[in-house]
Amino acid sequence: MTTELRMPADVGRYTIARSFEVTARSITAFAGGVDDFNPVYFEDDRPEGLVAHPGMVFSWQWNSRFTPDFEWDLNIVRRGVHAWVDIQFERHAREGDVITSQGQSVAVKQVRPGVLSAQRFTFRDSRGDTVAIMDTGGITRGAQLDGDEAELVSAPALPTRSTDNGGPVWSTTFPIDPQAPHVYTECADIWNPIHTERKVALAAGLPDLILHGSANIIIALREVINRCLDGDPTRVRRFAGQFRGMVIPGTDVSVTATEVRDEGDREVIFYEMHNHEGELAIANGVVIAS
Repeated sequence: MTTELRMPADVGRYTIARSFEVTARSITAFAGGVDDFNPVYFEDDRPEGLVAHPGMVFSWQWNSRFTPDFEWDLNIVRRGVHAWVDIQFERHAREGDVITSQGQSVAVKQVRPGVLSAQRFTFRDSRGDTVAIMDTGGITRGAQLDGDEAELVSAPALPTRSTDNGGPVWSTTFPIDPQAPHVYTECADIWNPIHTERKVALAAGLPDLILHGSANIIIALREVINRCLDGDPTRVRRFAGQFRGMVIPGTDVSVTATEVRDEGDREVIFYEMHNHEGELAIANGVVIAS
C-alpha cells in the first residue's frame, strides 16, 4: 500500500532574495563552463566591459530558490522534474552590475502526471530596475494537489511555428565532453549530485550522469546566437524551451533551427536539441531577438 503524496497549494510565497556582483571572473567562468568563447564574455579590456552571459540568470535563480521559512517534504522534492523555462530581458547585465534575484510561487495545477507548479524569478539591478524575468515550472510526479488550483501571473504567449513542413534551416552535431557536468557545476555554481556523482544518479533511477537541463538550453542558445545573431547576445530579448530527454556526457547532441522568421522589428528563431538517441532534449525552443 502506497501513501498518497499531497502537495500544498502554496501560491504567493516568495523565496529568499540574494544579490550577485557581476564580475569579470563570474562572467568568464560561466561562459567557459558551457564552451562559449564569444569575445564579449572574455575580452575584459573592452572599453565597455564584458557582457554577462544570458544564461547566468540560471545561476542567480538556482541560488535564490530557497524558502527558509517553509520546509518542503523531501518526497516532493525528489519527485520534481524541471519542465520548462521562459526568460525575458529588459536589458542584459554587464560587468559591474549587482543583480538581486527573488522568486515567487505563481501557479499550481493538477495535471495527469502529478502537480504542475510555476515560479517567477525577477532579476533587478542596484537601482531597482528589472533586468530580466524568468518564468519556470516543473511537475511533481504522482502528487495530488492539496488545495485549489491557482494562477497569479503567467508569461505572455510565445510565437508559434509557421509550419511543421520542410527541412531545417540549419543543424549542427557536436560532442558533450564527459566532464561537462562537473565543469558546469563549478562554473555556474549549480550543484545537484545527480549530475556529478554516478552512484547518486543511479540511485535516482537514471542511466548515468546527466547534463543539467539549464546547460542543455544554454548550449542550444549559444548556437542560435552565433549562427543567427552575429554572435551578439545583447540582441536576445526572450528565450524559452521545454526540458524533455536526457543528455549523457560523452555523447553527441544536435541543435537544429527549424524556422527563422524575420518579422521586421524582431527576429524569431525556433530551435530544438536532440540527444545521441535522437530523442528531444529541448523541445519547442524559441529565441526572440532585436
